[in-house]
Amino acid sequence: MFNVCCSVVAMETALLFILMLLCNFVSTEDLSASLAPGGNFNVSWSFGETTPDSEIVFTISARTEGWVGLGFSPNGAMTGADLIVAWIDSEGTSHLMDMHATGNQLPLVDSSQDVSLVSASEVNGVTSVTFKRKINTCDDEDAVIMTSTTRLIYAFGDTDPTNNVLSSLNYHGATNRGVKSVYLLDTASKIPDESLPNDLQYFDLNVTDIEPMITEGNEALVHHILLFACWGVDKEHLRNNNKTKGVCNTPEMPEFASSCFNMEYAWAIGGSKFYWPAHTGVSFGGNDGSSPDYYLLETHYDNPQLLDTWVDSSGLRVTYTSNLREQDAGTVEVGAVDGLIVPPHPENFEYFSICHTSCTEQWIPDDGVTVFGYILHTHLLGAKIKLDWYSKDGRQSEVLAEDNSYDFNYQENRLLPVPKKLLPGDSLKLTCTYTDPSREKFTYGGQPSTDEMCLAILHYYPKQRATTCGSYTGININQTDPLYQRWGFNTSSTVEDNIKLLEEVPNWSKEDTLVLQRSYYEADHYSGCTKLSFHISFPNVLVPISPQSYPDPPVTQGNSCLQDTPNSGAKSIASLYLVCSVVGLFSLVYKLM
Repeated sequence: MFNVCCSVVAMETALLFILMLLCNFVSTEDLSASLAPGGNFNVSWSFGETTPDSEIVFTISARTEGWVGLGFSPNGAMTGADLIVAWIDSEGTSHLMDMHATGNQLPLVDSSQDVSLVSASEVNGVTSVTFKRKINTCDDEDAVIMTSTTRLIYAFGDTDPTNNVLSSLNYHGATNRGVKSVYLLDTASKIPDESLPNDLQYFDLNVTDIEPMITEGNEALVHHILLFACWGVDKEHLRNNNKTKGVCNTPEMPEFASSCFNMEYAWAIGGSKFYWPAHTGVSFGGNDGSSPDYYLLETHYDNPQLLDTWVDSSGLRVTYTSNLREQDAGTVEVGAVDGLIVPPHPENFEYFSICHTSCTEQWIPDDGVTVFGYILHTHLLGAKIKLDWYSKDGRQSEVLAEDNSYDFNYQENRLLPVPKKLLPGDSLKLTCTYTDPSREKFTYGGQPSTDEMCLAILHYYPKQRATTCGSYTGININQTDPLYQRWGFNTSSTVEDNIKLLEEVPNWSKEDTLVLQRSYYEADHYSGCTKLSFHISFPNVLVPISPQSYPDPPVTQGNSCLQDTPNSGAKSIASLYLVCSVVGLFSLVYKLM
C-alpha cells in the first residue's frame, strides 16, 4: 500500500529571503559516482563536447589487486552490456579489453577494440585505470553513450587472469558486483566560488529544503517529498495545527491545507541536491503578497507490506540568503494523472498530455518565460519519457527533454543544456511510454507506485501565477471512437462504466491494446491549467488533439553511423530526466472500487 503522509510545519518568514540554490557550469572532471558500498569501486569521468565523435575519459578506482570491470548496460543486467575489463599483471604491465556480454557468463572480446588506455596503477591495494573512448564508436558491440539514464554495472576480482588469459578470469561473486544509474553526459553544478554573506545559515527541520535528508535505511520507504507554499492562512489557526500529521487528501488534513496548492520543490527517489542558476532563486516571505508565508511538506511513503515498524525523520534542508537574486524562479507541472489507463501486458504503450496553447496564452507573459530545468516522472511501468515544444504557429518544434531508458529508482532534477524561452501560444507535449509484459491487470493513474503518472515539473523564470498545465482524455466513447467500433460500448455510459466494460473484455490481446492506443490519439482532450491564487482555474476546454497536430520534432542527426535514429546500429544507453506531484490540476483518478 502507498501511504501519503503530511507534516504540516509553519515557517513564518518576517524577512524576504530566497533559496540560495546556485547553479554554475563547471568542468566535467567533477563528475563521479561511488558504485560499491564503502567506496570499494569508484568511477569518475570527463568530456568536452557531446557530439558522437567526441571522447569521454573514465577513471576506475577499486580496492583490489585483481581485475576490474565497468559496463554500460541497457537494463542493469549483464546481457547486452558493453564491458571494459582491465588489470595490471605481476610484471607491471597494464591490460585493457573492450568486451560485450551475451548472458550471465564470461564476456566476449569485441572484434574492434574501441577503448584506449591512458594510465594505470596499483598502489596500496587499490587499482586505478584511466581509459578513453568515443561517445559513439559506430561499433554494434559498443554502447552509444547518450544523455538518458545510463545503468553502469561494475565488478572486480581478487586476482588477475592466470597468464593474462581472459578465460581464466576469476568469478566476482555475489558481493563484488552491482549496478547504479547515472547521467553520464549531464552538466555538473556546484555553489559558485563567491563569498557568502555573514547571515547565511543552515537549518534542519523535518520539512525543509532543496537537499534531501533521507533517514538512513529508509531509502526504499520514502518515495517522494513535496514542498508546497501557502497563502492566506490565519496565524492563530496555524498555531493550533502546526504539529498536525496524517494521511494527505483526507479529512485528517487541517483546513488551511487547501491554501497550500503551489509546489515550490519536488524530490523523488534517487534524487540529490539541486542548485538554482546563480541569477535565479525562489522567494520566500515578504509582505507584498507575492511570496508565501508558510509551507506544507508532504512525504509520500511506499509501504506495500503495511509494516508498522518504520521510524522516519526524512526531510529537506534549505539554504537561503537575504541577498536577492535577479530572477524569481517558479515551477509549473505539465502532464496528467486523470484518464491514464494502461492495458495489461503493455509494450511501448503511449500516453500523452498537452500543455495547450489555450493555457499558455493566459499564463505566459508577452515577453515569455525561460525554462532552465526539469524533472520527469512516471512510476514502475515507465520506460521512456519525452517533452516536446511546439511554436504557436506550429512551424517549429524540438525535443526539450527525453529519457529513453527511464529508471524509477533514479529521479533527478536536471538543468537544460540550453535554457528555452516559451512564448504565449506555444505548447508542450509530454509523452510517457509504458512497458511491462508481466503486468496482468489494467493500471490506472494514481499516487501508489503500482499506479501510474505522466508528469514533468519545469523550473522557469520569471515566476507566473500558474501551477499546472496539461490535458487528459480518459475513455470518451462515441460512435467514431475505435473502442465503440470494436466493442459497441454504450456512448451514454459513464467513464467508470466503460472502464468496467474494458476490464470485462476476455483474453485481452495485442490487437485490443492497439485499439485502446488509437482511441487515446483520436479522442478529444480536456485541456486546462491552474492559477496560483485562490484555486482559480482557467476554464477547462475540450480541444481536438491528434497526432497530426503534434508530430514528433525532427531528430538531430549524428555522424554517418547513426543515420536513422539515435539507436540505429548500436546499443543505446539512452537520452535525459522528473518528479511526481500529488496536488495538481488533475487530482481525480479513474479507478474501480
